[in-house]
Amino acid sequence: ATNYGKECVEKDGKNVPLFQDSPGGPFILNPNDREIPDRYVMTKTHCGGRCQTCGPSKYIETPESFLDACLTGGHYIPKADANGKDDEKNKSSSSSTTSLKDMEFVNSKYDKKLVQRAIHLIRDPFDNLVSRFHLEQHEKTKQNRTEWLQTYPNTSEGFQSWCGYMDGKSLKDETKSDLIDDKVRSLFKKIPCHGDFYRYTQWHNLALKVVEDLDLPTLVVHYENYERNYEGAVDTILDFLELPRNNALPEFIAGKRYKSLYFSDKQRLAALELIRYLADEETWELLVRYDDTSELEDKMAEKEATEKQ
Repeated sequence: ATNYGKECVEKDGKNVPLFQDSPGGPFILNPNDREIPDRYVMTKTHCGGRCQTCGPSKYIETPESFLDACLTGGHYIPKADANGKDDEKNKSSSSSTTSLKDMEFVNSKYDKKLVQRAIHLIRDPFDNLVSRFHLEQHEKTKQNRTEWLQTYPNTSEGFQSWCGYMDGKSLKDETKSDLIDDKVRSLFKKIPCHGDFYRYTQWHNLALKVVEDLDLPTLVVHYENYERNYEGAVDTILDFLELPRNNALPEFIAGKRYKSLYFSDKQRLAALELIRYLADEETWELLVRYDDTSELEDKMAEKEATEKQ
């Protein structure tokens, strides 16, 4: 299932709620193609604090606002209902809606009591950030935005330019904000797409906080688990959700490693320092596997020694 009705709209322009008494979601993906599990249904949510073009005043979240975003999505309803009209003509039109053009998309939210378990997915922060750049490229390609694609090509230079543009959009807010301290501001100057590293760390801090507050059984899954043992990772998730494996698994194509291609060693060191500084203790325990600070420092020292010879 998913919070986001645009991902699962039917031919008649409607979304199918997972629960009859919760029209605000979640919504069933492919409702005609599979049976609904008896126990738990894995549901997609992005939660909060993800705005790439915002400054700290917009992207810094509290546990309450983060949870609110975890429960929020949207769905399609007949335009007559969206406009609040209830005359006979509109009722007739609503009941005979047959296409998306007759529908209007509205935001919606469901009760936190519906949430019974959580799966917390974690990916290397550098790869996670570059994947967002690639998603942006994919969207611009679909829109045929050739000028944008030429300005920000799929290269390290294109990525760094894109980060410079994104960083510039939040510079004014960051300079004046009381929500970040001087150490964070100082590190921001050394890191491309620095806001994304802040949001990444905040997201995992708040995800851990929310599942603790809700007292949810939680499964933490690192992205690389799929690469090392794909079937084992899937079986672990299925066991957690008390689901059988009914079919052969589709092929898993692992993402590439981008940290050494798109970031300089100095940028990586500064980003890791920022993440360490912002991360709660429990969060850092989950992220420490991505910390190669010692290797980077040794590499830079060796390079400096070689240059002095």
